[in-house]
Amino acid sequence: MKNLAMPDNGGCIESFSSQYHHESRCLNLMNRDPCLVWFSHNLAPLPQHFIIKLQKLSQVKRVGIFIHGENNQNPKHIQIHVSSDGVSYTKVVDAEIEQRSGDYLYDICGLSSVVERVNIFDSNENTKPVEAQFVKFEFTENYGGSGVYVAKAYVFGL
Repeated sequence: MKNLAMPDNGGCIESFSSQYHHESRCLNLMNRDPCLVWFSHNLAPLPQHFIIKLQKLSQVKRVGIFIHGENNQNPKHIQIHVSSDGVSYTKVVDAEIEQRSGDYLYDICGLSSVVERVNIFDSNENTKPVEAQFVKFEFTENYGGSGVYVAKAYVFGL
């Protein structure tokens, strides 16, 4: 599996709800440096989101984010949605995120099942890839800060 969200695999930012300023731009999610992050604008209310467009319709097996620090702008609640056309989205992840740095990865279990837990080290026998070209990462809650930040986005698949 490879991270289809990365530009060298054909991924790009399709759209986003806000960004704080040019040093915290959404495009930082496409950079492999984990110190460069996307911050939502501090005056924009939650929820905040970004949408990644994959090069083509792909079999998506695992999605997630990387957070490099622990502060009140860490996401607390995430929803991840997939779409084949960029218009109609289906929620595949609806999860709480701990206030700690690290990877938060979710194995996809088909379009009729919503994942609610992190699958970092365990393998999930219920994994069922979905066809998608667009993946929306939505953050509905943080730990009390003025916005939300993410260092990396993952869309693993074939």
